[in-house]
Amino acid sequence: MPLAAVVWAVLAVALIASYVALRYVAALPEAPVCPTCRAVTGQPGRTTGLDRALARLGGAARECPRCGWAGRMRWRLAPQGVDRG
Repeated sequence: MPLAAVVWAVLAVALIASYVALRYVAALPEAPVCPTCRAVTGQPGRTTGLDRALARLGGAARECPRCGWAGRMRWRLAPQGVDRG
């Protein structure tokens, strides 16, 4: 197999992986508002090693004290959360 084919294959895999990761993050609800009842979510009572690793990368594991929803969320920039109207 020529070297160029290997390079193209690696590039294609990297592009597909980044596309899948972007779609996954875009589908997450925005923190800190619960997607079910619109209450402010908090940190889960029990954290795992994966939760701590994802928190370092910017992911957020949250749970809602009002309705019990639990899941991962993405953080939004502060200007996006400002109510202008």
